[in-house]
Amino acid sequence: MATKVDLLLLGLLMDKPMHGYEINQLIKSAEIDAWLNVSMPSIYYSLNKLREKGLIAETRQRGEGSPTKSVYRLTDEGRTRFFTAMEESLASHEKMYFDYDLGIFLLNKLPRERVIPLLEQRRAFLDDWHTSLQEQIARIGEDSRYPLRQAILNHMASHVQLESRWLEGLIRQIQGEEEMPAGAGMGLMILAGDLRDYHLPDLIRLIASGKHGGTLSVSDGSAWRTLTFQKGKPVCTASRHLHSTTDGVQTREQVLGDIYDLFRWQEGSFTFDQTIGPGEGCLVLKMSVENLILAGTRWVDNWSIIQRFVPSADAIFEVYRPLETFPDLQLTPLEDRVLACVDGLKDLAAIAQQSELTVFETSKALYCLTAVGLVRTGDLGKIRLRRVFREISELLCRSTIPWRSSPTDRACEEEVNQLSEHLPFCLNEGRIEDRADPRLRTDELVGFYKSFLSIQLDVISRRFGQDNARQSFEQVLRQLAPELQEVSAKYGFESLIN
Repeated sequence: MATKVDLLLLGLLMDKPMHGYEINQLIKSAEIDAWLNVSMPSIYYSLNKLREKGLIAETRQRGEGSPTKSVYRLTDEGRTRFFTAMEESLASHEKMYFDYDLGIFLLNKLPRERVIPLLEQRRAFLDDWHTSLQEQIARIGEDSRYPLRQAILNHMASHVQLESRWLEGLIRQIQGEEEMPAGAGMGLMILAGDLRDYHLPDLIRLIASGKHGGTLSVSDGSAWRTLTFQKGKPVCTASRHLHSTTDGVQTREQVLGDIYDLFRWQEGSFTFDQTIGPGEGCLVLKMSVENLILAGTRWVDNWSIIQRFVPSADAIFEVYRPLETFPDLQLTPLEDRVLACVDGLKDLAAIAQQSELTVFETSKALYCLTAVGLVRTGDLGKIRLRRVFREISELLCRSTIPWRSSPTDRACEEEVNQLSEHLPFCLNEGRIEDRADPRLRTDELVGFYKSFLSIQLDVISRRFGQDNARQSFEQVLRQLAPELQEVSAKYGFESLIN
């Protein structure tokens, strides 16, 4: 099937043979590139394709004082294909798709106060474009050379003007100046569903990450709870028991308890309405999103909820954000103990053993830490990569014991640490301390690991001999478990000794 550029070139070559540069100049002079996405690379790509299909023929011509040029002419087959493609184009049933609509579809991911200026920028651009098109239309008038150019520009100007007017109406709707369509009365950030299908910490983080304002309402048929946000921060909350026979005012502790209890709900319908602000009697909150989530998840004691973040005892977790990221976050001693054991290598069972906690206690702590964004389940590929690095480095360090002045001699280790100060790793009594940012890409991590191991091998070579370093490294690679040997080979660690 002929592309739009293919059809254009076949049509232009209907008039006369031309070389590529001449075709491009004609496109520029006729301002075809004002309404068709065509460029020099696309012209030559299409010419080569049409030539290979036998729709055009190429001949080499040399002009006076000029280099040889490729001149293209239409073949009989190309002429036939042009007329066929023209009929297909003019009678096309192809639907129009507007790329801009993707942004509109995802509009609810941004806060309303950010959306309006962005839409206004687009509308200003469209209005300027429409003015420019009108000037072009007036300038060409009834150009006898291109009688249909004015019709094309009018077509484009109509679409541009229509989109500008459509955006104007959409902006008024978002600002509340016009009635929204049915079902769209809750503002841009339309969230509705049931807690059976959604996880409350995820909902709260979604609202917070987009810096949305509005009220999240949740009800299970007997109780009604609300959380109101401003610019993504929780500012107040309310709780009401729908069938209560008493009209007593709840204390602050009772309201907070009801909201924290909400994190234990496994079902209940919810809506997030951007048009609703703080209600009368709403309890003012002075806490961050992270503290709200942490306080709420501490109430969770149901395995089925915990397993949303902590799938099994062999799950491995890694630090996602350092605790310093949340200066006002207060962890319990138990949570501190568990967090200190998270290294991207130990699984949940090993963390429980090191922390001297039960698997359930450890799972609950990891659930809270994951919900608040301090840790996350580890990437299996990165986990194995870290294990490879750790085992190679520590085994290498251990292999030098026979050559040291004494088993406690740390001179080699100290030199390695001194030369690798720029890297996020160090040796501490033969053990690796890996402080690499878990958000690093795999290729960045591999580069850091190879740099450290290269320094370590170089120090061993200078202190104990190159042959000893080589033999130790080869022996270390053989000691790795089969799955780790595959990872080592995949990332080329064995080449470090060469």
